Amino acid sequence: MGSDKATINFRSKSLIRHVYDVAKKIFDEITIVTSNHPTLTGINGRILRDILPIRSPMVGILTALIRSSKEYTFILACDMPFVTERSLVHVLENLKGEDIVIPKTEKGFEPLHAIYSKRCIPFFLKVLDLGRRKIQSVFPYVEVKILEDCEAFYKEEISIFTNINTKEDLQRFAKIEKE
Repeated sequence: MGSDKATINFRSKSLIRHVYDVAKKIFDEITIVTSNHPTLTGINGRILRDILPIRSPMVGILTALIRSSKEYTFILACDMPFVTERSLVHVLENLKGEDIVIPKTEKGFEPLHAIYSKRCIPFFLKVLDLGRRKIQSVFPYVEVKILEDCEAFYKEEISIFTNINTKEDLQRFAKIEKE
């Protein structure tokens, strides 16, 4: 993208603000894990720095789990502006004590719209120590519930997992009507 995605303007507010505005309707406690920002405008939540100097979403997830006061943590990416309350609730309603509840679409797993238990911490550390960075690396060690693609994962026929990775994505999705 050429710059930090979290603060890029999309439909009159930052990408992270789109996600935050939906998340705050569901969750009492919101924590942002970033190595880029000491503060974020319009975000009322604790901001943490990654605990390891490894660039990987797994490190962000691990940081959130270690620093969370809760047994379970719902992880969301900052660059998915189509996330909905419905998608969050669907994942939450499917948690029945598993270590990970994760959606899977035809494109693969969606680790940045999933729930993780603190029980995952030692296994994240183990696979990171082995040089692995894919969330699936911890699956053999924990109980995983996979949520198949469903209506809850779409907003106006757009996957809520759509993330903004390029300036072209930004322009293309900005033209699509808001709900």
